[in-house]
Amino acid sequence: MGKNKPQHPTDAYRKEQKKKELKRNKQQRALVKEVEDIKKEPEMALEKIKELEEKERMHGQTERSKARKAELQLLYKGLMKKQKREQEEQERLRLIEADRQKKLYEQHQQQQQQQQPDYYEPQFPGDTTAAAQSFPPPGNIPPP
Repeated sequence: MGKNKPQHPTDAYRKEQKKKELKRNKQQRALVKEVEDIKKEPEMALEKIKELEEKERMHGQTERSKARKAELQLLYKGLMKKQKREQEEQERLRLIEADRQKKLYEQHQQQQQQQQPDYYEPQFPGDTTAAAQSFPPPGNIPPP
């Protein structure tokens, strides 16, 4: 059961193209995975840039390495800007929350002060304030 059976030229060509496509897909997946890893840890981009610079010193700069380096630098700068924006947003939200808590505390303190007066208002005969009017006048009560 030999595998050395000659292939039709078209089948051989398709097989070769399939191998090339699989290789390209593998490289693409590796790049996508690398970018995702860099997004999680931006310092990794700096490491990759240093590796590229080291290779360039050893073997010289190529268009491909130059483009890759520029891509990594752009990605790193973008991630740093994003991190900075996120930190500023978190700080802004923290300040807003602190301000909201302060206002709620002040409102609560105000309500407490309104509910409990600082002093007692004595009721005098003939007083026409709202507190005095809440009680009936003593005119209809027989003396003891």
